[in-house]
Amino acid sequence: MLRSELLKITTTTAPKIALGVGAGGLILTQLMSVSVLPALASGRMGAVPAELRDAIPSLDLVTSSGQLAALSPLGASGGSGSLGIAVIAIVLMGVLAGTSDYRFGGIVSSFLAQPNRVRVLLAKAGATGVAGLVTGALFAVVSTATLLGTLWFLGIPVAIDPIVIAAVLSRSLLAIACLTIVGLAVGILARSQLAGVLIMLGVLLLELVVQSITQLIVGGMPVWAQLLPLALTNTVIGTGESELPLPAAVAALLGLTVVALALAATALRRRDV
Repeated sequence: MLRSELLKITTTTAPKIALGVGAGGLILTQLMSVSVLPALASGRMGAVPAELRDAIPSLDLVTSSGQLAALSPLGASGGSGSLGIAVIAIVLMGVLAGTSDYRFGGIVSSFLAQPNRVRVLLAKAGATGVAGLVTGALFAVVSTATLLGTLWFLGIPVAIDPIVIAAVLSRSLLAIACLTIVGLAVGILARSQLAGVLIMLGVLLLELVVQSITQLIVGGMPVWAQLLPLALTNTVIGTGESELPLPAAVAALLGLTVVALALAATALRRRDV
């Protein structure tokens, strides 16, 4: 079952398009935020007057925190209250994996081959998780190569330990796999591709709005706002500013994934296909 679900993902056009758009968008945003802007701010590139260089928004790649932010496979701006192309591509890949069977009628043959619908869902989750890991690995290569190339060009030494880099990238793969599976659950609940895409985008954008309004009202980020999907993802990766301990963030993200799958399983068992 897992192999057949993997074949569905790898042979369907929509997930490939989502992966291509996400990788292309990540390359462009990383080159701009990690390479071009710091080079302009340092005077290594372009002809920006010295008095205007401080006004250029760029990462401080001399510090370990700036290099860690640039290392994020979700994009260097992923932890600053923005919604990057890489995040959109990841969740939409999951949504498309959850709705393609309904669109093309494959869900009926899946249930005929395996009447236990929970097992079908677990196979889909496993295949989607594997796709998320592969996608995360590709995004990690892009972000790491961009960072190391920029540091070499600017003559800045690497300020983070290789063990820390490996830990950040490992946690990134886990976070991306969880986001993809959450997208799968939303797609199964919505059934329609258009509805699933709109719901997922709405949830992510609503989180950003809620966080911005909350910070304006209370002057900080309460614990409940740090338990939302994007905030949890950034905390697990290590690029988000959060008071939530890392083990708690990992447990909360895994719990969110399990809850989303449980809701999808409940709907799948009761649904007439």
